[in-house]
Amino acid sequence: MKEQTIRLESLRQQAQAFETLAGSLYDYLDHGMPDEQQKLEAFTRISEYEHQAVMLKAQLSELLADLRADVPHVVEEWARWHMSICERIVAETAGAGPDPDGLISDAQVRNYVAGQTLGEWQKVLEGAQDFVVINHYYLRDYHRKVTTAVAMDHP
Repeated sequence: MKEQTIRLESLRQQAQAFETLAGSLYDYLDHGMPDEQQKLEAFTRISEYEHQAVMLKAQLSELLADLRADVPHVVEEWARWHMSICERIVAETAGAGPDPDGLISDAQVRNYVAGQTLGEWQKVLEGAQDFVVINHYYLRDYHRKVTTAVAMDHP
């Protein structure tokens, strides 16, 4: 994979990581029963994490704009790499049915989430979107694959 492709993915992953950290702290505030000092500390960290995420997304958008203008095949490689992973997951889960108790199964949700994510990557490919979140829970193999790829290229 091209170095620029890895740079795009690294920025996306970093932005998502900061958003995840902020989200975890919001959960802590909602369910952890923190005292006032702990709340203050959590809000301070949330603000820092959200700021970092915004800054990283801005860097990602700027890099994408440059690459779309100068070397659009790099953006295409990045988006199509992600799309191929989503397509594989959609194909694997296409026939998923409900759980034995009749409720929606995890495989059905996984199929839906992968399809939605595929649609977002299509928007990246078209230039209508710059940032896509990968669901850690339902698409954990996908998340692991892309984080491993970045770690291998930039240890």
